[in-house]
Amino acid sequence: MTKLFPILMIFIFSTACIKTAEQLQREKQFDSITNQVGDTQGLVADLVSQIKNMQSQLDKMNGRLEEVEHRQNQVNGAQIAKTNEDFNLMKSQQEADKLLLTELQNEMKEQRAFIEKVTNSLSHLKTTTASTSSLTSNSSKPSKKKSERDELNHGLSLVKNHKYEDARKTLESLIDHQNLSSGDKNKVLHGLGKVEYFLGNHEKAMVYFSKIFTRFPKATLAPSSLLFIGRSLDKMGKKDEAREAFKKVIEDYNGTKEANEAKKEI
Repeated sequence: MTKLFPILMIFIFSTACIKTAEQLQREKQFDSITNQVGDTQGLVADLVSQIKNMQSQLDKMNGRLEEVEHRQNQVNGAQIAKTNEDFNLMKSQQEADKLLLTELQNEMKEQRAFIEKVTNSLSHLKTTTASTSSLTSNSSKPSKKKSERDELNHGLSLVKNHKYEDARKTLESLIDHQNLSSGDKNKVLHGLGKVEYFLGNHEKAMVYFSKIFTRFPKATLAPSSLLFIGRSLDKMGKKDEAREAFKKVIEDYNGTKEANEAKKEI
């Protein structure tokens, strides 16, 4: 027994030493694991911090992007509004030009219609002109002692003095005379037109006046002839046609005394 005790003590001591070494080994492993966990947590913390920074930068970039998009939308909206405004302006101008063109076309149609009406109203008077020519051949010839110009002045003087019947005879004798110039022939037609107008033969008067106006629209007596056409139409009760004739006198012969008289007739 005495020998067994020391052996037992040695065993117990050695066992105690072995447990202590194992504990130390475990503690070292635990400390290592703890350190590794701590390092890992530090890395995780750094990673989280980096992610937060990246998220913050991403938020800033998104904010800037939204701001840029907002400004771009505003600019695009302003450009679209300006484009629409320009388009509407061009459309309005086009419509105004179209309306003006339509008005001009209508005005031309009215003028043509007026000329056609005058022509139609005078077409049935051709026989009157023919009879006038026959009267001319049968009328007395001018006195040999007077020239054609003297006869013309005498006939116009008779018109001025309201001696219309005598003026008609004198002027009809000159209507087809070859020695008269175009200007003098217009004076003959104008004088005969005034004779018939003042005698109340308005349709016959229009025949004479229309010959001057249609053949020589730029002649000296053209404004007066057109003015008397309007007056003849008015006397015949054709108020609308007369108004158109007066308007044409004002438009084509603006500034003349005939144009001023036409303004009073409307």
